Amino acid sequence: MVTGGAPDLEKQQSLISGIQKTWRKIRSRFWLSLALDVLLIAVVFFAIHSWQTRYLLNDEAAPETLLALLDGSGVRSATNKGEPGVVYFFAPWCFYCRTSIGNLDSLVADGRIAWATAIALDYADSGEVQEFVDETGIDLPVLMGTGRTASDWSIRAFPTYYVIDADGAISSRSAGYSTTIGLWIRYKLLHIYKSAFA
Repeated sequence: MVTGGAPDLEKQQSLISGIQKTWRKIRSRFWLSLALDVLLIAVVFFAIHSWQTRYLLNDEAAPETLLALLDGSGVRSATNKGEPGVVYFFAPWCFYCRTSIGNLDSLVADGRIAWATAIALDYADSGEVQEFVDETGIDLPVLMGTGRTASDWSIRAFPTYYVIDADGAISSRSAGYSTTIGLWIRYKLLHIYKSAFA
């Protein structure tokens, strides 16, 4: 009877021991340890972002979308060709929408983003949407989206937003909470990219 268990076990133990020594060596050096931590955080962030946005539209023309304004003053396009901006989809019951839409509103109010449109989805009635607008205090134009709107833009989570370039094409997209700086950086990256490759 031939058994090969002992040599295999020794190889495994030797491999584990080598990994542990290398890990301790890396962790004992501050800058190397910090670089590894930053890399791991970036990889996790990128993986989560990729998973969250896997069904969203990208690098294509934004869907032609004309919707009624919440205030009843008429209909409006979701995009504004000629200038880059942001189309933001929210649900009035969504906590993260409630806490992040003000970030976008302040960027538009300060002129750091040319325009933004908020589109309400998954609401019971216009009163629920109006209550959301009143509570958040936003000044963005709010459009009343439909099931078709959600389908056309591939909306599966809230909030979801798209950065639209001056030609009306989608240049960036994201789902979930976004900080003021996160929104502004995505918007600015569009300008840098367009300037470099224009």
